[in-house]
Amino acid sequence: MTDTEPIARSSHEPERARQTRTIRLGAGGSTIDILAGPAETSGNVSIYRWRMSPSSRGPAPHFHTTFSETFIVEEGEVDYFDGHAWRTLLPGDTAHAAAGAVHALRKERAEPATLLMALSPGVPREAYFAQLATVNERDLSRLHEAHDNHFPDAHGR
Repeated sequence: MTDTEPIARSSHEPERARQTRTIRLGAGGSTIDILAGPAETSGNVSIYRWRMSPSSRGPAPHFHTTFSETFIVEEGEVDYFDGHAWRTLLPGDTAHAAAGAVHALRKERAEPATLLMALSPGVPREAYFAQLATVNERDLSRLHEAHDNHFPDAHGR
């Protein structure tokens, strides 16, 4: 056994752990990377990376009854609504929406942005993100309801 074998073995482990599944959010180029789901964190948290394309706008004001969301901007600028006012988040900035708190995200600049989303407790959102990319307008309300997305102003969507 050489000195590099243990290093090689341990370096392969993180590679396996870092493998992500990517969901394309329609034709605009935005994607969601699934970094850790509830099965990998004993249900404590789900972590996603949202790569917002230059044309991505973000969701209208909404809330969730069963989980909270924390957003961390990695790249670009994203505006965050806390239920009362909008503020611009820059790389490294964090925003938190407790369960039941109205919140929204928007990106008005014609540049990409990337944010981490941590949901607590961990909830599987993979099916929601995948269906959101292809759902027709007629079934959109049912999709939101089934995945704990509630819009206080249905006209704001």
